[in-house]
Amino acid sequence: MTKILLVASQSSFRDRLRLALERLEASGDEIEFLDAANGNDAIAIAEAEFPDLVVVEVGVTPYGGFGLTRDLKAVPDLACPVIIILERMQDEWLGRWCGADAMVNQPVDPFALTGAARRLLEEDDAALEEATS
Repeated sequence: MTKILLVASQSSFRDRLRLALERLEASGDEIEFLDAANGNDAIAIAEAEFPDLVVVEVGVTPYGGFGLTRDLKAVPDLACPVIIILERMQDEWLGRWCGADAMVNQPVDPFALTGAARRLLEEDDAALEEATS
């Protein structure tokens, strides 16, 4: 089962992300979605649940999606990819600086989000398979 942590301050935005990412289940993956409304909850959930992928809205409180992404990447046992949802294309360099593995611009194109998620999950699976061989 694939665990995806959705981090956005508004539940309606998390619902839209979930709806887009449910397309991954069509490829045979069963998905468990985890929700966090702020960065503090996201860190706690990530440390407890070890998600396979985290999707972060850039405007999430209390310290923003960039800071949260940086903090998630600093958790030693949490080696999962992070997709950050950007409000402005100009912020892409900040996403790269904080360690985001992929970036999707708002308004969120469901196909772009699903494609990025699928690519990162497949890369993560391949790396795990290689490490255990």
